Amino acid sequence: MCDLKAYVRKNGSEREELLLESVNQVRSEGDEVILRNLFGEEVRVRGLVREVSLVKSRLVVEQV
Repeated sequence: MCDLKAYVRKNGSEREELLLESVNQVRSEGDEVILRNLFGEEVRVRGLVREVSLVKSRLVVEQV
């Protein structure tokens, strides 16, 4: 199974904050990225997907 840790970068910073663990679904609707994990938790972030690494099991969203 491939589940990711999602991180967010705010205000163009290089610093990343953990947003959600065990992410298994990522959707884009307009200017939002919607993340859902194995437990049904859903997080919406106004931003863009900047990085997805299946090898490192991580996803980075840059908030706008």
